[in-house]
Amino acid sequence: MMPPDSWQAVAARKQAQRSAKIPAEWRIPASIRPPADVASVQDFARDSAFFTEDELRITEATASEVVFRVARAEWTALQVTTAVCKRAAVAQQLLNCLTEVLFDDAVARAKELDAYFLQTGRTVGLLHGLPISLSDQFWLKGVDSTIGYVASADKPAAEDSTVVQLLRDAGAVFYAKSNVPTTLTSGETVNGLFGRTVNPRNRTLSPGGSSGGEAALVTFRASFLGVGTDIGGSVRHPCSFTGLYGLRPSHGRAPHRRVSTTYAAGQTDVLRPSVAPLCRSPDDVRLFMATLAALQPWRLDPLCLHLPWRVDQERLPPRLCFGLSYGDGVVAPTPPLRRALDMVRARLLAAGHGVIEHTAHEVREADEIIGRMAWTAEGNGGDEFPRRGADRPGELSMSSSSSSGAAAAAAGLKGGGGWLGAGVGGGGGLAAPGTTQVVRAQTVSETWQNQQARSLLFRKWSDRWERTAARPGANGRVMDALIMPSTPFPAVRHDRGLPWHYGQLSPLLDLTTGVFPVTKVDLVKDVVPPDWRPISDKDLEIMKFYGRPENHENALVGLVLIGRRLEEEKVTAMLKVMEQVVGVDY
Repeated sequence: MMPPDSWQAVAARKQAQRSAKIPAEWRIPASIRPPADVASVQDFARDSAFFTEDELRITEATASEVVFRVARAEWTALQVTTAVCKRAAVAQQLLNCLTEVLFDDAVARAKELDAYFLQTGRTVGLLHGLPISLSDQFWLKGVDSTIGYVASADKPAAEDSTVVQLLRDAGAVFYAKSNVPTTLTSGETVNGLFGRTVNPRNRTLSPGGSSGGEAALVTFRASFLGVGTDIGGSVRHPCSFTGLYGLRPSHGRAPHRRVSTTYAAGQTDVLRPSVAPLCRSPDDVRLFMATLAALQPWRLDPLCLHLPWRVDQERLPPRLCFGLSYGDGVVAPTPPLRRALDMVRARLLAAGHGVIEHTAHEVREADEIIGRMAWTAEGNGGDEFPRRGADRPGELSMSSSSSSGAAAAAAGLKGGGGWLGAGVGGGGGLAAPGTTQVVRAQTVSETWQNQQARSLLFRKWSDRWERTAARPGANGRVMDALIMPSTPFPAVRHDRGLPWHYGQLSPLLDLTTGVFPVTKVDLVKDVVPPDWRPISDKDLEIMKFYGRPENHENALVGLVLIGRRLEEEKVTAMLKVMEQVVGVDY
């Protein structure tokens, strides 16, 4: 019998508590439950006859449609909340995507909102009656925020995160928190407390990380709008892997106060985390961002910028100029991502937009700088990971062995599963499961040198951006945004990690970055061409990692759209252009 305070016992208790909160009538009958070897469960809700037509109609609506219909009294908050809670209960049973089940609280809140609307004829705010799911690191008073650490179980938050407080004031309903990897720095959503989350379109594939639970939930249409955080790709990678729209805003546009993190450096100037939405529509990205701005978050979080939503910056000219980056000059995209870029190029040109090639060589330099900056005297991350699990011996090593180094190896930020160290120093190698690489805290002088290196890179990036107007195909216009992959490969099988990605430039330079879906892996079109030749040894390694399209079957393929710093309004408007011009091909 396991000791009652062992990490195994704590995990078993937390999982049992979660399961007990799923109503019996929402448990999938054995007669219709997909066997474990059925890869895709994306269409289960519609194909199983487990949901009514009204439940399907509601849960397959966008967030923008929900708030519109609730405000017009076409749907009640209770109808919407009940429907999405049921779908989230099913998602949990098929995908293991939830950490905290809050259905009872959500129903009570929905009833309050309906009563207010009935009595006054008004909504309480712009999000009246909209159920929103939260990644596990956000605080809800009275609810755990473990971020995968067994040691953090049974320690409920004393207050709400600032962003939660604001969204609640606008009328949001919170009904679930979603799974994340231990440390929040892994591309695979797995931990010792709640286990592994899988991709609804192919359960042998990862939904990415760290916001993999949110991505799985939103993709399965068990959430209208999810909220995560992004530093090195924690929203961009999952959105790209699951066919969602998303936005990594520049730091300061959304409040990050009272949010659980693994290490203190996450709240400093070393790497700036951004609260970020995961959505099914660019309209919903705008709804989230504009609502937060209207609530003046700078009143509650002094690190938020006093910057209202600037409607004038959403007005785009009819002809824009987009750059396309086929990789970073070291690793080129694998066939599905290259085909997605080609599709975007063709459709933008057909719509009359300018398109130029603009290789993001700076990505690799950004990766190297981050590899050094993460271990400054100010943010000595090497101590932080072991400390979080110190009172639960074996917790980190257990998590790492279940994800090929994604947790404990991330303690050295060189794990193959970790986005933060996927290519630090050009290495990108897999650390052994259960091991932690030793890092040296840097001197103050080294810290200053790294900050100077970041400033110089930012100037170089901006100067090169400004010169794009003279490029053939730009039509005399400075590039409006750069389009490229988030990773060189689509969603990967479990335990394989992310040995290379292109996500470091946006956090280092604090660039506003959107995500949009394009297509899905094609088993015929996405084979490696017989005449393919690598551009580097690492490129050869990554193409071998990709292998065959069958390794990524049914995976969706998204791209990122990088703007300049603090261009949330413009980038969100350009995501709408992608929806209208590029569309989706699956």
